[in-house]
Amino acid sequence: MEVFLMSLNDWSEHLQGNGVPYINTNPPGPYSLDKIKEAKKYVTSYWTGKKKDSDDGWDLPLTVKKVANSLIEDVDGNVYIDLNAGISTANFGYNNPEIWIRAQEIMNEYGVLGIFPSNDYNLPLMIDASKKLLSTVPQGPRYRVHYACDGTEANEAAIKTAVSFTGRGCVVSFMGGFFGRTMGSLSCMAQKSRDADTFRSLRSSNVYYAEGANCPNCIFCDQPEDCNGYCIEKLLKDRVLTHQVSPEEVAAFIMEPYTTGGLMNPAPEEFLKSAREICDEYGIVLIFDEVQSGMGRSGKMWVHEHHGVEPDIFTSAKSLGGGVSPLSAAFIRDEIMEEVPAYHGSTYGGAPISLAGNMAALEYMDKHQLLDRVKDLGNVIGKRVSEWDDYHNVWQTRGWGLLRAVDFREDKNKPMVEYKSQIQGELFKQGIITMSGGQGRYLSMLRLIPSFTIPDEHLNIALDIFENIIRK
Repeated sequence: MEVFLMSLNDWSEHLQGNGVPYINTNPPGPYSLDKIKEAKKYVTSYWTGKKKDSDDGWDLPLTVKKVANSLIEDVDGNVYIDLNAGISTANFGYNNPEIWIRAQEIMNEYGVLGIFPSNDYNLPLMIDASKKLLSTVPQGPRYRVHYACDGTEANEAAIKTAVSFTGRGCVVSFMGGFFGRTMGSLSCMAQKSRDADTFRSLRSSNVYYAEGANCPNCIFCDQPEDCNGYCIEKLLKDRVLTHQVSPEEVAAFIMEPYTTGGLMNPAPEEFLKSAREICDEYGIVLIFDEVQSGMGRSGKMWVHEHHGVEPDIFTSAKSLGGGVSPLSAAFIRDEIMEEVPAYHGSTYGGAPISLAGNMAALEYMDKHQLLDRVKDLGNVIGKRVSEWDDYHNVWQTRGWGLLRAVDFREDKNKPMVEYKSQIQGELFKQGIITMSGGQGRYLSMLRLIPSFTIPDEHLNIALDIFENIIRK
């Protein structure tokens, strides 16, 4: 078992009485299934808007009773090790008591609790929280922060800012990224065709699509090391920006510098630098979506630090509120904000409880040196999964930090989607929570995105179970 020099308190002991994972009833248990069917009578969302009499609709048929750190207990008494961290919303573990207590202290210090209309009145808490947040950003003084509640809101703000600032009406989006489900973000998204099903008529016709840094699925090269830059030089420059739209009409490029749910793969340095150069040449605003990849998950606080390519706007969300309350942000270059004529706001964006959660989380990260821990845990996962490439049907393992994926294919062009689902189902039955992912027809990967605070022992147990399943 890997042992780390630094340690963290684990607040999930009350769920570990029978060891973890612990399977009391073969999942999904009867109470979980009953609760899922009950929920469908009252709840509707993207996931649950299906037949009332079925038990499908969620990524896994799980009804949660309690959570703590990296453990989830369901209503049937099963306890799972979670390698999903709430799709990165729980970077600091579920119900982190240190962050919750500190957030309450911060709100008391500033005299504002819970929700307050920070769009309408100035708050010292927002000023101080923004100073702290910008101190984590390279060239932080060159940015200002717009607050919202989730990633798609932040991306909407970024797109609207770019259009307003440039006075141009077109956007170039890089395929493969996930930007959100509100209409501006959805219009820019080309990850899976089903994302736009039934909404296609509402999407903007002023969005044009270039090939993203989808290296494992590259249509030009067999292997990433064979990269010839065709995605930028041939498709973007010689097709999109000449055949479809002139660069002088383009307000923004929007991309994930680290493609997360669709691929779990970082963009090559030259890809990002080339995009930056085109934007500089034609006055195009470069937007990076770091909603899932930012806030330390790659091993650096922000993904664009890895290659030193500075965006004009970048967005963050997920764990930005420290797991206390939803918070997202668009970090916008100061010179852009000086000239933006349009108005944009968010009713609950930058609520005191969210800002206090962010401040508490940043303090927690510093105190416990969590960026170093992400690198350590990432190295453990990377070393383990690199040995799985020799197993049958494991085509590739990849990623940085705690942004990892195991991709199941016969070869590059033959994704094994059903097999991936079988592996995910067997992991669930043995007490390990994972989330699937992919783009286009390549829906063949499972994500490994645990919390930064997952105990070393729990991570190793989960990886042992994962390996035993795929070995069979």
